[in-house]
Amino acid sequence: MKYAIKGIIILFLLCCIVQAGAAFKMESSEVTPSGDLAAGTAVTAHAVVDFSTLTGTTFPSTDTFQGFTELDKAKWQYSITINGADNPKPDASGKYLKINGFDLDYPSSQSVKLLITVEGVVPQTNATQNLTVLRLQWLDATTKVRDNGEFTLTSKVVNPDDLVKNVQQAQSDLKTLRADIDQRAAAGVGTDEAEAKYKLAEQNIKSSNGTNFTATQANLDTAQKAIADAETSLDKSWAQSEIDQAKNSLANVDQLITYFKSNPDMTNDARVAAITIQRENADQAYTAANESLTAGNYNQARIKANESATKALGAYNDALALRNGTGTTKTLNNTSTESDGGGLGIIYYILVVVAIGLVVGGVVLYQRRNRWDELG
Repeated sequence: MKYAIKGIIILFLLCCIVQAGAAFKMESSEVTPSGDLAAGTAVTAHAVVDFSTLTGTTFPSTDTFQGFTELDKAKWQYSITINGADNPKPDASGKYLKINGFDLDYPSSQSVKLLITVEGVVPQTNATQNLTVLRLQWLDATTKVRDNGEFTLTSKVVNPDDLVKNVQQAQSDLKTLRADIDQRAAAGVGTDEAEAKYKLAEQNIKSSNGTNFTATQANLDTAQKAIADAETSLDKSWAQSEIDQAKNSLANVDQLITYFKSNPDMTNDARVAAITIQRENADQAYTAANESLTAGNYNQARIKANESATKALGAYNDALALRNGTGTTKTLNNTSTESDGGGLGIIYYILVVVAIGLVVGGVVLYQRRNRWDELG
């Protein structure tokens, strides 16, 4: 029983040692050429793997180290360095490279590194997608990838047709932006920021000549961001313009309300109170519009600004009609008084009639006197 327990402990410790070493360190890696690739391009990938460990062995002899690539016509070169001494291995070809664990199994006191190079050609593709240029895996005896036992180098393969479509899409979006800017400018909306973004997008689209895939796509990305920023700027300016109009409408109402409150005969007029309530409702919508603008919800800001302007216009029309109206107005205590506009109108009419009567009477009297003088 005692020996059985010791055996179990030893097996457990061995497992721990193997697991502790079940990881590798990527000392360096690179793909040439860098950036986006086109079909048919010759590609080379280099990698240096460090298997140094503090305990056990550098690599279990029963495990396998595997390389993989999606490149066509792939050719592999690799060597194992032990304490700096290079040991080249035979070249290989195909999608996979498999290295026996026995070749990498050294005491932990040794420095073991693997130098791998794979060369190949980018395959044909019908769509822009990522390509696995190099994948390295540490496999156990059951071909299962050990924990932290995988590393991958990828590059984007660009389909020229997709790039042409991207350029066309950017040109179409720029044309739409031009129309939006012109429409907003005609409506009196500020467009300076949007114009600056438009010029930036236009410049980057013109620079997308397609000869350099990476540079072309970078220019298109910059252009699309500038277009999106311009549209956002237009939305914000449009909302601000609607809010400013609502503010002006409220100011017009306030002037008439001030006029009524300064007139003693209108202070208690029920219609003035009703107009004031309309004005407060418009002001609530105006406040909501500003809050939406601050939150970046420009569409809601426009809706609330229009609501405010509509309510303010209704209050203004009612106030204007009250100021210019004739007849009597009803006060809050239901007493009736003559409105200033009506009283002054009647007096003016009477004075005009009297003046006309005096003129006519003078003319008649003058004519009679002349006739009397002739009769002598």
